[in-house]
Amino acid sequence: MTDSLTRTKKKNKKKSQLNWKKVLVSLIIVFIIICLGMGCFFAWSVYKETEDFSAERLLSGEASKIYDANGELMYTYGSDENGKRENVTYEELPQVLIDAVVSAEDSRFFEHDGFDLPRIAKTFITNLASLRITGGGSTITQQVIKQSYFPDAERTYTRKLSEVILAIQATKEISKEEIITLYLNKIYFGRSTSSIGVAAASKYYFNKDVSQLTLPEAALLAGTLNSPSRYDPYYNLEAATSRRNVVLNLMVQHGYITQEECDLAKQVKVENMLSQSSTTSDSSLAAYVDLVTEEVIEKTGMNPAETQMNIYTYCNQDLQRMATQMANGETYDYTDEDLQMAGSVQSTQDGRIVAVIGGRNYKSGDLNKATVKQQPGSSMKPILDYGLAYKYLDWCTGHTVEDKETTFNSHGSNSWTPKNWDGSFHGSMTISEALVNSWNIPAISTFEQVLDSGGEDAVIEDMKSLGIDMSYEEENGIQLPYAIGGWAKGVSPVELAGAYATVANNGIYIESHTINYVEIVDKNETVNVDQDIQDNATQSLGEDVSFMIRETMLSYSSSGSGSYAYLSGIDNVGAKTGTSNTESGASKDLWMTAYTPDYTCSVWMGFESQALKEGKNTSRYRAYPGKVVGDLLEYLEDNTTEKKSYPDQPDSVEQIQIVAGVYPYQSPSSSTPASSVVTCWAKKGKGPTSTAAEATINNLNSFEATLNSSGTINVSFGAYDTSSGTTYGTVVYVVEVYDESNQLVHTETLSNNTGTINYKPTGNVRVVGYYKYAELEVTSNKVERTINVNTSQLDDVNYTITSNGSTVSNGSTISGTSIAINVHAQNESNTITIQFLSSTGESILDPITFTGSATREFTLDSGFTYTVRVTESNGTNSVNRSTTFTVSG
Repeated sequence: MTDSLTRTKKKNKKKSQLNWKKVLVSLIIVFIIICLGMGCFFAWSVYKETEDFSAERLLSGEASKIYDANGELMYTYGSDENGKRENVTYEELPQVLIDAVVSAEDSRFFEHDGFDLPRIAKTFITNLASLRITGGGSTITQQVIKQSYFPDAERTYTRKLSEVILAIQATKEISKEEIITLYLNKIYFGRSTSSIGVAAASKYYFNKDVSQLTLPEAALLAGTLNSPSRYDPYYNLEAATSRRNVVLNLMVQHGYITQEECDLAKQVKVENMLSQSSTTSDSSLAAYVDLVTEEVIEKTGMNPAETQMNIYTYCNQDLQRMATQMANGETYDYTDEDLQMAGSVQSTQDGRIVAVIGGRNYKSGDLNKATVKQQPGSSMKPILDYGLAYKYLDWCTGHTVEDKETTFNSHGSNSWTPKNWDGSFHGSMTISEALVNSWNIPAISTFEQVLDSGGEDAVIEDMKSLGIDMSYEEENGIQLPYAIGGWAKGVSPVELAGAYATVANNGIYIESHTINYVEIVDKNETVNVDQDIQDNATQSLGEDVSFMIRETMLSYSSSGSGSYAYLSGIDNVGAKTGTSNTESGASKDLWMTAYTPDYTCSVWMGFESQALKEGKNTSRYRAYPGKVVGDLLEYLEDNTTEKKSYPDQPDSVEQIQIVAGVYPYQSPSSSTPASSVVTCWAKKGKGPTSTAAEATINNLNSFEATLNSSGTINVSFGAYDTSSGTTYGTVVYVVEVYDESNQLVHTETLSNNTGTINYKPTGNVRVVGYYKYAELEVTSNKVERTINVNTSQLDDVNYTITSNGSTVSNGSTISGTSIAINVHAQNESNTITIQFLSSTGESILDPITFTGSATREFTLDSGFTYTVRVTESNGTNSVNRSTTFTVSG
């Protein structure tokens, strides 16, 4: 048993020793395989990284550029890829720059074959000692390769070997001059993307062309290449100065300059050399540029900050700067820095945006308020309410609407009794009158009927056809407050300008856009944005409906009332204002949108949420949207040489005449008054189906005429019954007076059924009364009354007393002793008697008697009080009047 156990242990020990040998051999084999695999992988990686060498790949793309409507450069992009790069040729590079760069970066550049073996060996030893690749040792050619092939790759030995192989290939295929030119066009010279490439860097630091660089400037640029972020003088002046001096010393060392030249260059202070580039983007263009960028990405799928493009737009730079100044409060004093403005100006008939307002003090990358939705207030009424009434209710533009107190309970409205901005109601009126005064009740009532007839989905589609995205509104349902601007989200200035441009263009919707075409440089491809958009133009509401909206707006926009006064002098302008309020009733959003055959402009003004929370409102700024739109359109009108006209009247509409206030519509008859005839537009076949009856008028049943105490005539008619309507205009009350010989001696027309006739009969008269239409010769029956006038009756005697040119009144005191009494007889045959009485009523002087009107003069004693009695008699009756006065002593 023991021997067996011993033999088993020995056997196991032997097995253990044999296993370790196998393991060791296996490990050696695995190690060899791994080494071979790594070698193959290394070789394969290097091969894959170098197999597709192309000199074309080494070229540096320039920065994308935006050009305005005149083809002038207006913006150059800055990005991590291209910066504000503009390539230069070798001939444009001054020798002093080449010498500085070679001295600082690759002193044997013109001698080696793309790599410098001594430098590589030195760098390899350094990296090996640190057990990692720390960089360095790359020639200028290798740096060009790295920038072109491995800009974001990690530092590995395969990458370094690939750089060497590709550098050798590059040196064989292109000249040293081409390589250093590629290098200088590609490399960073500072922290900013505006300093990528030597041309951009020269502008960035010195605001000059590369060819104008001096020795100290060239040395400074060459010095930044070692560490662009560290040696940018705008951020680290001391380090940049020190590095420049090192480069100058290297240039002496390599024999490019003398020590004297070096010392003189060092004396030039870096801060005195710097001149911040004038190529910094104009902030007044920033909102437009941001809109262009967004559109480029949408239309091409590429970012102009990353892919070199030439982008040709429709920007009017002068107008864009003018609009920006307005938004910033430079043109008008808005006083409150929180007050914001946004807007869009586009060509009416082709959708081309020529200027935008992105917000107050807008900077690149800000939220572009030209595309931000705001509550529209009344600015959508012409389209959403009355325009869709033309479409779904077949109304004509002369339709009569009612402004009266109304409670609404449909379409999401819970017993809503809205009011007008003035708190009043204004009765019957045309659509144009309702729009120019922006009355709410007619608009809401109209929209209610539109929703009943067309439905919510149709309204949403109609708005989408105009370029207004209602997806957010659709989630909550279209409710009656939408009629007066109570939207959940709203519309943007770009959308509203595009919608009204569509209306002005007979309903042809052309997407609002900034871009004409885009040249993608690397692909040698052109994207014709404008042409594609024009080719995809669509009809929106219908040319008939759009034409009718346009004509409606043109009819009231020239009224000169309110904010429309700011559009006076602009030809063929249609416009609509808009105001929305906070829950407390304070003014919040202000709008003005206007169009001409050439341009459409929409401007919003208001406060953002935080300012509104602080209680700010726009009530004192109501005039400004109108001023801004008026000034912008006036500028365009004054500077547009080739003026356009609106598209022609479509065949699907016709001009009609209807009787005002009658529905279904009736054509006027020959007796319909002009004031009741409305000339307007309707969809063909939707005009009057009948003609108004010839005018009739009610009978007059009650009429009275009496003589009043003043001797004039009071009249009283039975009030005219208007319950049957006023189709033929206003009814007036006519009075005619005939004398005893049946001659018409007086006619008077009253607007009310009672009144006093401005006529005083002197004998018996016949007074006739009847109804009549104010504008028609249609009268009722005539009723007459006779008035007997006593011919002997006299009025009060009429006389004046003057002294020294002044009137002597009852109870007065005069200084002069001479007086004149002027008597106006009621009839020249009447007898006049003048008496002077004492204070006790006794006669002082003999009475003076004469016939008819006359003037008599008297001299009185001072210190007495006199009473003058003047009596007039016609032989049957007499009247008298007295005046008492004192002559001072």
